[in-house]
Amino acid sequence: MRTVFLATAALFASQFLFAQALPSDTDRLIATGKLWVAVKYFHPYLAYRDIDWDKALVDALPNIRAAKTSAEYAAAVDSMLGVVKVPGVHDSAPQRAWIHYGLAPTQGANPANFYSGFLIKAGSETAVVPMGGFTVSVPLTEPLPPTNAPPSPPLDRAYAETPYPSTELRILALYKIWGVIHYFFAYRDLMDEDWDELLPTFIPKFIDAKDARAYNLAICELLIHAADANTAATSPTLTEYFGQSPPGLRLRLVEKQAVITEVLDPAATAAGIRVGDVVKSVDGETLVDRFKRESQYISASTVPGLGSTVLQTILNGPEGSTAQLAIEDRAGQRKPASLKRSASYRAQLIPQRTGDAVKLLSGDVGYADLDRLPPAEVDAMFEKFRSAKAIIFDGRGSAAPAASAIASRLAAEQDVAAAIVTGPLTLFPDLPQPGIATNTASYFSVQTLPGSGQPKFTGKTVMLIDERTTGEAEHAGLLLEVANKTSFIGIPTAGADSNTSNVVVPGGVLISFSGQDIRHANGGKLQRLGIQPNVSAAPTLTGIRAGKDETLEKAIEIVSPPAAKRLMAQVTNNRQR
Repeated sequence: MRTVFLATAALFASQFLFAQALPSDTDRLIATGKLWVAVKYFHPYLAYRDIDWDKALVDALPNIRAAKTSAEYAAAVDSMLGVVKVPGVHDSAPQRAWIHYGLAPTQGANPANFYSGFLIKAGSETAVVPMGGFTVSVPLTEPLPPTNAPPSPPLDRAYAETPYPSTELRILALYKIWGVIHYFFAYRDLMDEDWDELLPTFIPKFIDAKDARAYNLAICELLIHAADANTAATSPTLTEYFGQSPPGLRLRLVEKQAVITEVLDPAATAAGIRVGDVVKSVDGETLVDRFKRESQYISASTVPGLGSTVLQTILNGPEGSTAQLAIEDRAGQRKPASLKRSASYRAQLIPQRTGDAVKLLSGDVGYADLDRLPPAEVDAMFEKFRSAKAIIFDGRGSAAPAASAIASRLAAEQDVAAAIVTGPLTLFPDLPQPGIATNTASYFSVQTLPGSGQPKFTGKTVMLIDERTTGEAEHAGLLLEVANKTSFIGIPTAGADSNTSNVVVPGGVLISFSGQDIRHANGGKLQRLGIQPNVSAAPTLTGIRAGKDETLEKAIEIVSPPAAKRLMAQVTNNRQR
């Protein structure tokens, strides 16, 4: 096997003979993809030079795929490498390498979480990429220049002007998605499959995609293998597929049925649609069939989390269109309903609850909605609850902006470890080495609770959780459990706490993914599991139809049995979400 140093001019002379047979089209594309990714994220020239590495691939791919001999294949690869124009291997010290602390996002600035930099080394380094019949040696370092300026690679092009990109750009998109998940996805060790083994499966799917929709859905189908609620694709094509606007109904998956838990549209109320009714079909498609169809393109960390995510958009359609629904009422009778879809309902569906965000349920039980409580009102909340024996924190949502401020008023000790945060530290290409199957590195940090000089609340605290508890709200649970051993009541959360990064691929498709692995302070995992309740309390169809919030009722019963008896009538009249 011959080693090719990237990229030398007269490398492939006519007399050069290859002993190995020409690899298959798929094997050539797999090897080319791994080489392209290795150069994109590790060659120091790509950190600061104006090199169109996308174009180099796109120009070379037709010849790589059309090659009839190993020499033609190698020549096509060398044509791609030629744009990097490395004059030769440098052994002089010092050298610098391009490394990554996670992947800096294409959209949205988050330099504290993800960034790249140069690492000074004593000598030169290279990585050898097997191509099938020959290898390519990729320089990983370069001589340290007089001024060691920070890296500033060009932003990834979106190619948004072509929703259905060319075959070569679709292959480029696959390489880029494979590369960012392989090197920068924080939960790759929890995946059920070998990510590398998906490449041969998805190469033909990306190549054979017949239009923009098929291409976008192939991306989504690939991403579900991450099993991560923060891993998703966003594009105008996908918005059209899943529907832009909802009707004025809020749904939850209860007892395996799409149950209406809030009616926002007056026309729906006038049509006799009530909380507790069940949606059986939309636009002629049963909810079961639509759920199956859409869920195969949505990544999720847990099964309940998947159900919650799908139901957020399952009734969606074009703005201003009419949703033709079949509704089953409390008597089991089905009736048709026609409701206008409107983007205005999207904002109304974000908050999970209405009413006072902070209130006394009785003289000794406080209630605070983490979804809507701002940090500036935390001290006032604790003053209101000064005589309370217990506080119920409602975390059944995605937001909890006041979580840190609340935890600081609950923890009796300083510098309490609250969560473990790790993430990929990308130092070297993950390529085959003798005796080593895979090569990765990571950073490790421990988040602590903020201090507070304010008086501490010493009563009992519980947090309400369910499948809607995700992201910031889940992180609030991590803070509260270490602050004062807050108990959790409800059902498991979505398992989706992470800081996310993103990258854009051809067709203007934005790919988001978890860039950090966040765990309990004791090291227990959250991803793929969620926060587990200390006391289970799931909603029931009977309870929803009776206007009950069964999770809240169970919490009141636990923290203050006398209060539960006094408040039962009041609580059952509260609006169920």
